[in-house]
Amino acid sequence: MKELRLANKIIKTLIKDRIQYSGRLLADTLTVFGRCGVLLLLYYYVFNLKGGVINGTTFQIAAWSIFFYFSFMTLGLRNISRLIMSDVQSGNVEVLFNKPISYLLYRCYWQIGSGFYSFFVVTILGGAALALTIGIPQTMTSAIFLPTLLIIFLGAAVLSLLIYSLVGLFSFWIQDVNPLFWIVDKFVMILGGSYLPVALFPDFLYKLSIYSPFGASQFMTHTVYENWALSYPLLIGIQFSWILILGLMTYLMFKKVRQKVSVNGG
Repeated sequence: MKELRLANKIIKTLIKDRIQYSGRLLADTLTVFGRCGVLLLLYYYVFNLKGGVINGTTFQIAAWSIFFYFSFMTLGLRNISRLIMSDVQSGNVEVLFNKPISYLLYRCYWQIGSGFYSFFVVTILGGAALALTIGIPQTMTSAIFLPTLLIIFLGAAVLSLLIYSLVGLFSFWIQDVNPLFWIVDKFVMILGGSYLPVALFPDFLYKLSIYSPFGASQFMTHTVYENWALSYPLLIGIQFSWILILGLMTYLMFKKVRQKVSVNGG
């Protein structure tokens, strides 16, 4: 109970800080509207050249799928790996290990609080802009859409934190995890449907995006497709399975880290 109160305080404090100092919000908003906007304009012309439909997918559905990816990325959960690396390199990790909360949970709550305000504002503004310009797909009006989107979103957040926490924990052995971060991040970017909607993937790449943890961490991009009503039980099951597997891996790796680090500085 005490840990939950501390987590709540961390997240609320960081959200208030981001509201007061809106520099990051401006940067995140420009990034999403810049990258995502240019990408959607490009796809708009490509879909028009192809008669409005590519591989059975309309531009409207592809646009919302890409937007969900960029919206989720404004949470900045991927930055937890570099935050852990910074703690290790500075020696700050020894101080944080003494806090009345697990170090990894502390960093997860910190990352959520740090990015939530930008995520909320960008999602509302971007979603409104898309709804006004291209409309809302019929798939997003079904009764199961919002409940399953929420489940998938929460699972994606947990899975993303686990993936990038594992990357960050390697810094206890190799110091600079940036090369590993870049490799993992590119897998997430490609298989998550950032610049190419998953509906346009060739068969092999589509299966890889579904059954790998990298693609599973971005399953929000699947929620707008017409087969979502049939596929969501499988995708939720896959996502939950990867959370259990990577959760166990993170626990075991962090246990090794605790043995490696001397909290008292000796």
